[in-house]
Amino acid sequence: MKLVATHAGDDSDGKIWGMEGMNILFILAGLVLSIGLLFLLHQQKARFLFVAPVPFVLITAYVFTLRQGKPKSFDTDLLETLVAGNGWMPPAQQPRNPTHAST
Repeated sequence: MKLVATHAGDDSDGKIWGMEGMNILFILAGLVLSIGLLFLLHQQKARFLFVAPVPFVLITAYVFTLRQGKPKSFDTDLLETLVAGNGWMPPAQQPRNPTHAST
């Protein structure tokens, strides 16, 4: 039997600058937060301006470790697994199949 690739399961969200789907928005939000924090700290004449890039670095690390190149919902499944221990498992109580007649 010969398999024919139909690409029926291609659920790509597209790419922007080589980044998948909405990941670029996470990184841009981190950049905006870091710039805003830099301006706020500079206006307050704070000496610890080195903390300004922290939001950008953390969000970029999050995107590249848990979102970019991973299956959809990988990050939320991993969090659910760490918190409750059942992120990748089916529900414990499966609903009955409605197509089977009860006997």
